[in-house]
Amino acid sequence: MFTPEHTFGPLTSLGVENGVITGGTGGEVVDGRGGYLLPGLIDTHVHIGHADELAAGLRWGVTTMLDMASTRWDELRAMRDNESDDRSDVRGVSYPACAVRGRAVRKMGFPASTAVSGPGDAARWVAERLHQEPDLLKIVLEDKVLPFQPRPLSPGTVAALVTEAHRAGKKVVVHAASPRAYAIALDAGADVITHAPISATLSAELAGRVASSGTAVSPTLVMMRGVLENLRMPFKPKSLHFGQTLASTAALNDAGATIVLGTDANSDETSPSRVAHGSAVHEELALLVDAGLSPADALAAATSRAAAVFGLRDRGVLATGTRADLLLLNRNPLQDITASRDIAGVWKRGVAAPGITR
Repeated sequence: MFTPEHTFGPLTSLGVENGVITGGTGGEVVDGRGGYLLPGLIDTHVHIGHADELAAGLRWGVTTMLDMASTRWDELRAMRDNESDDRSDVRGVSYPACAVRGRAVRKMGFPASTAVSGPGDAARWVAERLHQEPDLLKIVLEDKVLPFQPRPLSPGTVAALVTEAHRAGKKVVVHAASPRAYAIALDAGADVITHAPISATLSAELAGRVASSGTAVSPTLVMMRGVLENLRMPFKPKSLHFGQTLASTAALNDAGATIVLGTDANSDETSPSRVAHGSAVHEELALLVDAGLSPADALAAATSRAAAVFGLRDRGVLATGTRADLLLLNRNPLQDITASRDIAGVWKRGVAAPGITR
């Protein structure tokens, strides 16, 4: 039987009662003989369009998803507040803060009110979001990588938004895809940065700042690779390549930064790259290992570390009293990270997911 510091490993059996892991073998018993058990996986960056995407996540062992902006937040909030055993749990940010004429307003269908005009507009924006009852808040810090992009949010505006969000007790995720954007997010006191740059590699100095600040990073390697593969331009600038994304993630890892797993899974026609819900988590695990994380670190990024960063205290580890969100594999992922795809069974709150019971 596992103690709280254990995150995953081989075992004979695990007691489950009322959806919670027990200290003994009372109640229902999850039979793990011959397999390798992990907590349910957590994808810290998705976009949910409908409930089927949450069901797909569960089939791939993803028991919790964090939605990073949805025009259908009212529906997602209802699903958050009325959990179901046949789909992943969902938490989310509601609407994102963006620049005036930012992509969230121009292309993604968010109302004009989600744009922030300046530092003095931050309190208004946070107050409106709080009425939507989000779990955390998000700021989209776009860069003028391409000449037709609008002017991004100013550093002062980002700082004001983070200050107001923290005053309201909400953590803040900042979309940042360049070293400059990383620096602005760090100066503002962001809790999490999402995406790793494709236009430049993070320096060791900046990666060190991320590590020392305690700010977590969700590199979304699957998405960044897809953006480059789907880039429609007469020619692709040599300054944009996936090697820089991997190198930035490696620099963060070498510096000791907190890395969590996120895929940016979405089925949005306006997205620069569509990413499959659920299955992409296993691609992301392999890419994190390619970037230099050990298989154990990559798995922690999708379980215990993700839970700790986002305050999900009831999941992410195999410990007495935590939720019985479980993923049983046929092979040891510490020896080969691709074993994460070789699924023998998935349980959410101790209930076996449809179609994949052992």
